[in-house]
Amino acid sequence: MLKLVGIVTVVFFSCIFKKDCLPAPGLSSMQIAEQWDDIAKMRQQIARDHEILSGNIVNGTASNALEAGDLLDLAGDETFLAAQNYQLASQQWDKAATGYTSARASVEAKKARENANRATAAAKRALSDGVYLHTKAKEQYKAINNLNKHIVASDKVARNLELLINEGLILPLTSLAGH
Repeated sequence: MLKLVGIVTVVFFSCIFKKDCLPAPGLSSMQIAEQWDDIAKMRQQIARDHEILSGNIVNGTASNALEAGDLLDLAGDETFLAAQNYQLASQQWDKAATGYTSARASVEAKKARENANRATAAAKRALSDGVYLHTKAKEQYKAINNLNKHIVASDKVARNLELLINEGLILPLTSLAGH
């Protein structure tokens, strides 16, 4: 009996912390799907804003007080944040698609799945852009013999490549070499 109480407690708290085990009281599958859809749209906009900020940094409109390597590194960080938000949007559109399917709203479910696929593609692009920017920053740091920043930039390149591989988003090596 004590084991059963422990299992129920663990499941209960895992549902509370994950917040996606049970629908909110009084909400239908359709309403929950619509909420996930709205959250995914917000995440997508956040990701786009990070990409805009990255572009501003690369184009020199963000700060003139930083060295070229630092600007490239900062721009790479923004593309990483964009990739994270695109990936979150993709996951949330998947949840929306599941909710729409439960509510028998097949058109909305299909649209949510398409949005999830587009967000995943955007995450892939942003991560590969980050690889490019951090690689260029790494080269700048190597040229000025700044070992500390060279190591940090190398770590960021490795992180982005690992994420591309782990998420099944890896690009062909030829396209990475082209950056």
